Amino acid sequence: MNDRYLDKVQQPGVLEKLSQGECTTLCTEIREELIERVTKNGGHLASNLGVVELTVALHRAFDLPKDRIIFDVSHQAYVHKLLSGRLAQFETLRTPGGLSGFQKRDESDYDAFGGGHASTSLSAALGFAQADRVCGRDNYTVAVVGDGAFTGGMIHEALNNCQNDLRLIIILNENEMSISPNTGHFASYISNIRSSKEYFGIKRKAKRFFSKNATGKKVIHFLSRQKERIKGVLLLDNYFEQMGIKYLGPIDGHDQQKLELLLSEAKQNACCTLIHIKTVKGKGHKPAEEHPDRYHGIAPAGSASVPTFSAHFGTCLETLAQDDPRICAITAAMADGTGLSGFAKKFPQRFFDVGIAEEHALTFAAGLSAAGMKPVFAIYSTFLQRSYDQLIHDAALQNLPLVLAVDRAGFAKADGPTHHGLFDVSMALSLPQSQIFAPLTFDALDEQLRIGIASDALTFIRYRSGGQAEHADELPYIYKEGFLRASISDGPLDGAILTYGQLSGEALKAQKAAKRMGKRIALLVLEKLTPDPRLLRVLQVLLKDCPALVFAEEGVRNGGAGELYKRTLLPLLKNQVSFTVLAVDNPFLLATKEEDLYSRHELSAAHIVKAILSKQQI
Repeated sequence: MNDRYLDKVQQPGVLEKLSQGECTTLCTEIREELIERVTKNGGHLASNLGVVELTVALHRAFDLPKDRIIFDVSHQAYVHKLLSGRLAQFETLRTPGGLSGFQKRDESDYDAFGGGHASTSLSAALGFAQADRVCGRDNYTVAVVGDGAFTGGMIHEALNNCQNDLRLIIILNENEMSISPNTGHFASYISNIRSSKEYFGIKRKAKRFFSKNATGKKVIHFLSRQKERIKGVLLLDNYFEQMGIKYLGPIDGHDQQKLELLLSEAKQNACCTLIHIKTVKGKGHKPAEEHPDRYHGIAPAGSASVPTFSAHFGTCLETLAQDDPRICAITAAMADGTGLSGFAKKFPQRFFDVGIAEEHALTFAAGLSAAGMKPVFAIYSTFLQRSYDQLIHDAALQNLPLVLAVDRAGFAKADGPTHHGLFDVSMALSLPQSQIFAPLTFDALDEQLRIGIASDALTFIRYRSGGQAEHADELPYIYKEGFLRASISDGPLDGAILTYGQLSGEALKAQKAAKRMGKRIALLVLEKLTPDPRLLRVLQVLLKDCPALVFAEEGVRNGGAGELYKRTLLPLLKNQVSFTVLAVDNPFLLATKEEDLYSRHELSAAHIVKAILSKQQI
């Protein structure tokens, strides 16, 4: 029988009865479980190690799942999963068919709202709190927000709409980190005396004493006004209290007893309250404490380390920036992840980390462009979605040249739908006069980056997580200017595959499988997705008399490249070819234990071969 407290608290009601000493032991056990599992499966380690005591305190102080905890991004919700009956499934974390690396509504009643992107938690929590107010419910809603998320505008938009009478508690977790170090963090406004047990006891007793008669109530009103005036003079005003939100803290976020005290105080206040805590990212694991950026997200054990597109992009941009003082680099709190750390050191005056503010970053880049600079905004595909309005209105509409280095394009196998990069192509193709590249190799990335910086067009360069395609040498260019690669044998064709990006590896497997079946299939790989007239003429010649064409795309079908090429290329082929588009119809579909993502979305080599040989027309 296992004697761990972590095993015992899987039963309802056990956690609340533990002594403080037992809770300390539980926190140690949780950290051991996190380190063992996350180093094996990969995932977010440092952030979860930093919220162990906080999460234990929240689970002890609130009636879950009646009350709700919404973690911003929710990559730090692993401890929450361990305390909400999911210990037995924890070994499946971030694996097909297993536990998500984020809060997920259909995974547990304890996950009230799904996560994945930053700065959304408070808006969602505010929605819950207002619904409770309207319906007359007594639920509490807690939003746990890192200070990095406060660099995002949505948090402040939500704060602007917080009403004092809501049962809403906001935990401001200050650890001075998002993924890269924050460009700024909240200063300590209130002394620690405001978080002491004696302070709250005296405060409540004084209030009860003076509330017994009309004169006493006037005294309370007078003292309250004087307190606010003194705070305003000495503390230069507290941002949150100026917004009408009660502020408590700052306190040590690893002092579980004090955390429970403040949570209890916030509940007794029965009003919108913010508790400011300070934590150490990576707490309890020395390597993660010393290098929280490296341990923010770690790869599964045994993963091979290879040169990545991200790192190569950063090196190439540094080289180009040495010769052109107008080149600027922009990141939204992702300098390390996008390969821009070296650029930041070499060209600090031309490097801009705007925080978790992708919308601002895009319009900021447009402003730099309008002022004669050459901005390059490096961003993960999944986060580019947040800038769609700015792409349309501030960049494309004004025909401003800038480069979008779209990292992590395609499926995000471990993180799942919240981080899939499946919408960027359809977004980019909807913008007139833009150009879209999809390099298979580092050399191609170098050339495309030079083209984009020199161009007057809005340029997207999308590349996968990890390194260059190992199969690229099997796909030589047949039209270099148009970045078209091919593997074609002589003689009449039984069919052809047209694709781009990392799915080209699966398409190559399909071509070889068809060859073993005695079928002659051409493979054409686009490294530039924009179908200019010359490229279309080249494809027209290559595909003459081809009976079946499959466009395989690791992106959404609607508005994607497959539908565009079907519309523009098919008339040139005089509708004599069976044109099938294989693309992602439901980007939110999850992988299972039995199927990988390509099979799940019918993009595997087997599905491609079947589509060609059956000559299906979609």
